[in-house]
Amino acid sequence: MKTFEELQNVWNQQTESITNHSASDYLKKAEEHQNEIRKNHIWTIRIIVFTFLILLSYFVWVGAHKLNKFSFGLGIMMFMLLARIALEVISISKFRNIKPDNTLLSYAVQLKKFYNWRKKIHFILTPIIYILYISGFTILLPPFKANLSSGFYLYIVI
Repeated sequence: MKTFEELQNVWNQQTESITNHSASDYLKKAEEHQNEIRKNHIWTIRIIVFTFLILLSYFVWVGAHKLNKFSFGLGIMMFMLLARIALEVISISKFRNIKPDNTLLSYAVQLKKFYNWRKKIHFILTPIIYILYISGFTILLPPFKANLSSGFYLYIVI
């Protein structure tokens, strides 16, 4: 019984936590959380735009504007990045329409719609975008093999 008494003493020594949070505190916390999510979306867009700009500059530098396998593969890759950027921009605009100061029921409904939209993006559209992006890269491999050294080609493939 000694351990129970020690446990009881520890329990009794706890101070009562009194939390007096107002509705405005919860709204502020919800807005901070929304800002974090928005920043994550913006960083995702920045990374994809940066990747797109790298591919676009490579497209211009190599002179891939001539219609051939290389320009077709690179074009598919760039188009898939643009599609992903468009989806993220649409997501941000949908997310901005969600207001935390709405009633709890309407806020929950808006969040559910938004996250169902995000699930469609992640489970349906993103795999399609990845598959098409990878096929664009696969189309680039024969021109890479023909025009690059074997060591650099092996580096790209691995």
